[in-house]
Amino acid sequence: MKDRRFNRRLVDAVTMFIVTALSFLLLVYVGYGEGRRTYEQFHVEKLVGHGSVVQNAMENYLRAGLPLDQYAGFTALAEPIVKIQDIDALAVFDQAGRQLFLVADKAQPALKLPEPPAAIKTVSDKVEIEYGSTHYQVILPLRTRFETVGSLVVTSPTEIVTNYLDNGFQWVLYPLIGLSLAFAVAVFIASPYMARVRTPWLQIGYGVIFLTMAAVVVGTLISLYAEGVQGKTRAAAVTLSQRLSDIVEFNLRLREIDGLDRTFADYKRLNPDISEAALINEGVVQIATDPSRVGKPWMSETRAYEHFVELTPPNAARRIIIAVAVPKDIIYKQIESSVRNFAALFVASGFMAGLFLQVASSMQRLRFSSGDRDQSALGGATALIIVKPIFFLAVFLEHLTYSFLPKFMQDAALASGMSPAFASAPFTAYYLCFALSLIPAGHFADRYGPRPVIWSGMVLASATLFCLIFPLGILPVTAIRGLSGIGQGMLFIGIQSYILAVASPEKKTQGAAIIVFGFQGGMISGMAIGSLLVTYLQPEGVFVISGAIGAAMAVYSLMLIPRDIVAAPSERKLGTTLHRVASDLKEVVHSGEFLRTMFCIGVPAKAILTGTITFALPLLLGQQGYRHEEIGQILMLYGIGVVAASAYISRLVDRTGNTEAVLFWGAALSGVGLVLIGLMGSNVVGNGLLSTSAVVVGVVLVGIAHGFINAPVIAHVAQLELAGRIGVNPVTTTYRFLERIGHVAGPFLVGQLFLIWGQSPHIIGWIGIATATLGLLFIVHNNPPRVSEMGPEAAR
Repeated sequence: MKDRRFNRRLVDAVTMFIVTALSFLLLVYVGYGEGRRTYEQFHVEKLVGHGSVVQNAMENYLRAGLPLDQYAGFTALAEPIVKIQDIDALAVFDQAGRQLFLVADKAQPALKLPEPPAAIKTVSDKVEIEYGSTHYQVILPLRTRFETVGSLVVTSPTEIVTNYLDNGFQWVLYPLIGLSLAFAVAVFIASPYMARVRTPWLQIGYGVIFLTMAAVVVGTLISLYAEGVQGKTRAAAVTLSQRLSDIVEFNLRLREIDGLDRTFADYKRLNPDISEAALINEGVVQIATDPSRVGKPWMSETRAYEHFVELTPPNAARRIIIAVAVPKDIIYKQIESSVRNFAALFVASGFMAGLFLQVASSMQRLRFSSGDRDQSALGGATALIIVKPIFFLAVFLEHLTYSFLPKFMQDAALASGMSPAFASAPFTAYYLCFALSLIPAGHFADRYGPRPVIWSGMVLASATLFCLIFPLGILPVTAIRGLSGIGQGMLFIGIQSYILAVASPEKKTQGAAIIVFGFQGGMISGMAIGSLLVTYLQPEGVFVISGAIGAAMAVYSLMLIPRDIVAAPSERKLGTTLHRVASDLKEVVHSGEFLRTMFCIGVPAKAILTGTITFALPLLLGQQGYRHEEIGQILMLYGIGVVAASAYISRLVDRTGNTEAVLFWGAALSGVGLVLIGLMGSNVVGNGLLSTSAVVVGVVLVGIAHGFINAPVIAHVAQLELAGRIGVNPVTTTYRFLERIGHVAGPFLVGQLFLIWGQSPHIIGWIGIATATLGLLFIVHNNPPRVSEMGPEAAR
């Protein structure tokens, strides 16, 4: 017995080490991606700053009406810049793409430059960046007074950024392994104690070490960003000093040089991150971008990085210095984005770590239990937890794509030569096929058991996501999403049938909780992680990961779900089942109370979820310039709002039985939330922080509102007079089936509204007004529901 307990504790510790290390690896991967993107941005901005010096000098020449190919000072301008370690070459091309001038790094005789970028033949009025596999190429336009006559290309190797990041993140692996190992040892030692106390020490411990690891990654990023900002400062100071070195070398009087103040002003305009640039003569500021500093001693700023370059030789009679300052606030603004991403990842990892620890613990108990894997051996909590990761990960892999899927579908529609409104077709097909698959899947599960339904549903769901990596038109994509809906519908019914088959009467509530936790936890985790991964892997990479997760879970279900589990087999044939559904539909459509609940509360809520939250909102946020990870984090707030509200509202409804007021406030809050979302980018809130705050508060309110509706609406229809006449189960089952009208109609209706009035946030606001109006119609015209003899508990 002691050996078994030891082995169980050891397996739990090993499992925690694996789960913790994997979540930390994901954290480091996201941190590395954030660091690469931001440091790369600093590096490119530095290249643009260097190129702007040459661009500005050449455009002064071109504005005088002189030809580009006769410019004589390019080598003198470019050579000092190319000597900087970060730059391999500067080149000038005419509008036809012919190379006119080239200055390459002479310190690298074997230097191999990349092919000129295609953009040199179609130069626009703005700076363009080409991110190649070996080099960055910054293309700056060269303009006369009337037209663009050529381009300047700054070439820099990508290995500069890669090597710096690799060196910066190598040491992070040591705390990653150390913290994971320390947590595993703590779990091994303390697991007997944690099993006897009610305080969730395991979750608290995981949270502490995750936040510790996040602090390590954030500290690494701060160091990287600080070096990036200081590098920009040094480069700016060196470049500016090169432009003034001739004046000092020939011992000219600075006061007699006309236009130096304009040179400094132009330099600050070309480098907007610079807070100050000044020329200091004998300790006194002689020229500065801030006129109030002129004539005063130079005073250093503690909130800025400063770099000084001496223009005069060490033994010169006078001392002239160039000073450039860049505010440290740039670092904190970049870190803010990383912290938001880590917070979202913390929530997602918390869900997944808790889930897999439960599964590992149950698998260990199963391993040491006697007997075959029959229904009796699998009874109780262990049998339920076996299936928990299947549903969780089925929802997770679907929601990995939600932050970018609407835009992906819109691009597919445009590539097929169709209107962007066709982007809603795959969403409508998914939800329609999901709804239509439920009854046949349930009949199949009754006859053959849940195992083949779960397995085939997972295979279909994962295979259809994997198919999206191929370049398909909107019609094949719509068909694929329809098949995906069938797969997810089969999974839902298979999991439900399995729970009914293995859960004892006292475990039915825990079985229902698997569905609730799996959907909300999978949705929140999927949106958070998917929105982070798409930035680094692109949509095709996320589709591959989704397909791989589905394939792994298909194997898991095939291995661990017993063959002999059958969920209370029924003698009823499929035709009989459909006839019964039609009969129940006939009964409920004659009930005004049922129809008002359906069309004023239930259907609008589901339509808002599929049409507004998962379809329209990602498109509108992308249109407003939000990044993928920001879109995913905003969508994630909806799920958090649902979970937070559901826990409280379910207890309130069970205690009072007053569902009508709760449903009304759900509709009202939903309307208010949608109106706030509709203000995004409007004249009322603008495009800054206030607009983002309106969207965030609006999404949270819609999530809370749907927490007011999702469970209480079932309790409400169970209390109707109709339920007392034909039974609670037929009424609630029929309601669950009919409310999917909202799932199907939501994307289609919003797509049509976008087609008619344009893709604008104000449409969401009008949907909110309509939702609140329907809530008023529900409360005004609905008679108080009659509590059936079964009471409010019947809804459970």
